[in-house]
Order: sequence, then structure tokens, then C-alpha cells
Amino acid sequence: MKKYLVLIVFVALFAACMSLKSFAVYEPGRWEGRGEGYNGMILVLVETDTASILDINVLAQNEDAMIGGDAIRSLKEFILDTDSTDIDAVSGATLTSEGFLEAVNNALSKARIKR
Repeated sequence: MKKYLVLIVFVALFAACMSLKSFAVYEPGRWEGRGEGYNGMILVLVETDTASILDINVLAQNEDAMIGGDAIRSLKEFILDTDSTDIDAVSGATLTSEGFLEAVNNALSKARIKR
């Protein structure tokens, strides 16, 4: 009877681990991404765990500090709050917004688990 109980516990733990792995979206790590902004290349470093975006650091950009910088800060905050890049561009900074989102999505494409 004890052997069967151990076997049942083992099978249950194995199934639970496999179930949790199926929820994984990203490989944990830091991923570099690039996108074309209004004034050139935007380079970001996106940090992920298995299920979410933990942080986004802008490594390089040449966008206007007031308009582009504000757009990037707003988009970064939205992405980290919602764990999604499904957002429209910031009005008045469309090309900067599109470039930043392209860079983040480029990084996330490297992080996504291929199934």
C-alpha cells in the first residue's frame, strides 16, 4: 500500500510540474531588442521571468527628450503594468512609440518559448 501511495504522490507532483511548465511564456533572462524610432534606432533590454515582463531598460535612443522621452516612459509603464505590448502609439510621438514597441516586441520574440 505504501508503494502505491508513493507512486501516486510522485505522479501527482510530476503532473503538477508539467502543468506549470505549460503556463510558461518566456525563458527567464534579459533580451535585447531593436526598433526604428523617429530619430533612429531604439535599443532596449527586456528582462523576463517565465510568465511576465519584469523590466525594460532603454540602452540607446536619439528621440526628443520631451516628446519621445515622455512617450517611452508612458509606454514602458503601461507594458510593465499590463504585461502586454498591445497598445496604440502615444499621440504626437507615433514613430517613437512604434519604434519602442518594435524594440520591446523584438526582444520578447527572443524570449518566447517555442512550442
